[in-house]
Amino acid sequence: MPAPHVYQITVTTGSMFSAGTASRVGFQLYGSEGTSPVKMLNPKGEALVRGSTLHFVMPVRESLGEVMLLHIWHDNSGEGDNSSWFLGSFVVRDVEKDVVSYFNCNDWLSAEKGDGEVQKVVHASTEEELTSFTNVFIEATKNAFYDKQLWASVLVAAPGSSFTKAQRLSCCFTLLNTMMLASAMWYREENTTADTRVFNLGFVRFTIEAIIGKRSSRLGKLVAWVTVFLVSTSSAFFVILYSMDWGKEKSDSWIKAFIMSFVGTSCVVDTLQIFVLAVALASILSLPLLAKPPTIRKEDLQLNLWNTTAPKKVHPPAKPNRQSARKNKELNEKSASVLKEILLLLVFVSLLFYIAQADKDQQKTFYETQSLSKNILQNYDVIRTPDKFYIWAEDVLLRTLYPATWYNGKDMKYLDRQFAHNTGSFRLGPPRLTQVRHLPDVMTRNAFHDLGWSLDLGNVSGNCWRFEVKDLLAHPNDTFLCKNHHSFDVPLGHDAAVSFFGILRDKQFFDKYTKSVTITVNFYNPSLKLFSIVKMVTDRSGVGHLVPTAAITSFRLFQYESDADYMKLFVQIAFTLLFAVILCNELKTMENMGREYFTKWNALGFVSLIGTATTISVFIKRYVVASETLEMIVKSKGELGFERFIDLQTAAYWDACFKHMLGLVVFINTISLLRVVRFSKPIGKLLALPGIMKKELLAFVVSAVVAFMAFISSGMDSKIMSHLHLLCIVQYSMLTPFSAFHRLQDSSYLEAKWNLTQTCTKRRLHSSR
Repeated sequence: MPAPHVYQITVTTGSMFSAGTASRVGFQLYGSEGTSPVKMLNPKGEALVRGSTLHFVMPVRESLGEVMLLHIWHDNSGEGDNSSWFLGSFVVRDVEKDVVSYFNCNDWLSAEKGDGEVQKVVHASTEEELTSFTNVFIEATKNAFYDKQLWASVLVAAPGSSFTKAQRLSCCFTLLNTMMLASAMWYREENTTADTRVFNLGFVRFTIEAIIGKRSSRLGKLVAWVTVFLVSTSSAFFVILYSMDWGKEKSDSWIKAFIMSFVGTSCVVDTLQIFVLAVALASILSLPLLAKPPTIRKEDLQLNLWNTTAPKKVHPPAKPNRQSARKNKELNEKSASVLKEILLLLVFVSLLFYIAQADKDQQKTFYETQSLSKNILQNYDVIRTPDKFYIWAEDVLLRTLYPATWYNGKDMKYLDRQFAHNTGSFRLGPPRLTQVRHLPDVMTRNAFHDLGWSLDLGNVSGNCWRFEVKDLLAHPNDTFLCKNHHSFDVPLGHDAAVSFFGILRDKQFFDKYTKSVTITVNFYNPSLKLFSIVKMVTDRSGVGHLVPTAAITSFRLFQYESDADYMKLFVQIAFTLLFAVILCNELKTMENMGREYFTKWNALGFVSLIGTATTISVFIKRYVVASETLEMIVKSKGELGFERFIDLQTAAYWDACFKHMLGLVVFINTISLLRVVRFSKPIGKLLALPGIMKKELLAFVVSAVVAFMAFISSGMDSKIMSHLHLLCIVQYSMLTPFSAFHRLQDSSYLEAKWNLTQTCTKRRLHSSR
């Protein structure tokens, strides 16, 4: 006989991984007029798969009235991950009165997850709770990644979803081909797309999901699949025609631009759209997003439950084992924390290594350095006197910086003369000549000259030098601050520069008070996009002759130009965001642990975070300085090129600081990475090897030092050589101290040692003769 009262129950399982269960689930409803008997959702342990929405019919003898409370549990009989269950919502509909009660759980029924309980008591949600901002936002976004994000859901969609993975994949393939066709139609000759409008198909996607997900007729499904096939193949066909018309170069450029646009649109924009829509619904419309279960008429129900044997019921656990559940929960939390820490560290270190590798231009820098060194620094290391300095400047430096003719004798154009001879580097402004001088003594203060070096009478201390030559302009050098740094910009043009150095020679620019003379030249290589500073220092402090030293520093000022540079920018942004996440986690850990945080490895991690933060700060400073330097270069350019000296030292300094800090952070994080791999047995043995072999390693180091001293002292006295050879015999014995006692008892060992002693003695006698 039909039941007097029927309730329709709709149960929703969460979409996250391991949310489904194969445990037997029981529940009991409490209403204003009565309590239902214990009921079961899956008497035989049928799987409640993740992401599923299942409808059940529950007959009772009498009406429960207003259903206000739900008590639900399971017996934890599933195997592995199928023992736990994540209950999303439990909806009860009175079929006769058409009254719906909503129970929002959104929690785990698990002995290992959540609060460690396999039973829940849930109160019915009120209308205010259903329409609240929090509830609407959670309902709109809880399955965003697993179900509503089309591209990601192809891989992680819940098995219980009515929109299958095959249908999702077909929609993605169709959408991808149509997007490629639209991008190809609007693609210009340049490497950009002109006002390409990517229409958002998010709402259409949900409509398709609703249409395809329904139990439509076979004809409807056939039409859908045929439509997908025709649209995909036709779009792909026209894209192939476009690529054949463009050629390889333009096709490669288009595919790069499309991939960047596609990733940004499909991965970022679609996900943001879901959250923005959820916020809009929650803040403006305040609509309950819990779908009302489909209406089932009572007369349509074919119930045959009274004559069947009721299955064995699953009663709620009377006394849950809280201690065991708590231990399992703590163990799982620790395991998850360790895995999360390892994963974050691996991703963090991988991004760091990529940034460190991408920031290096080793091959380009080596080529630029070798090219400038070969031409500008030719014969520079043989300078020992001021006369050789002037000869080198006129024969090598000025001819390289101010070329006039090609190798075949033809005159160069003005623009070609801006490049250093036999290099691809463009000279940025004139060279700068700087001399650092010693302070004058008492005798010098009484001797003054009209031209050349003299003392600045306008200074109170009388200790400041000045170099005066007719028609020679000195660069502002803070003479009145008595720094004794004097700078001059070498004139542009070969003849004027030769005349300039001739004046310096005649007026004794080098004298006994000269401490050092520095020549600084700046270059830019357009093909390599590298700026270079050639700094040549001639020092005479502390010795009687000149000591020349030179350094070439090459670096980049243009940071982001090519596709590879923008890829590096993307990685840098991802690295910064990941660093912010790790920093927040470490600060929370530090707050919880207090002083115990600063143990051996935690202190290393803290130093790594400080170093990374400093590196990011230096990177920002480098970028700002590079932008300012480029702006200064643009402003200093005249009609005929760069007519004044441009100081690139600050940009080079911050570039070097960033590279050194980056190298230090890479080293620290490499050590931190060893913390993770220390659990590996081979790695553990490798790390323990230096401690085990410390005696052998010490003996080897000492013997190596003695052997090296014997090698470099081959021209020393014969007695010293004999003592070194005798000490070599002693060190030979120290190489194997762990088995020396056993070898001393061996006659073959004694014989070998005696032969070695005789050989060393003969060599000593021979050297003494």
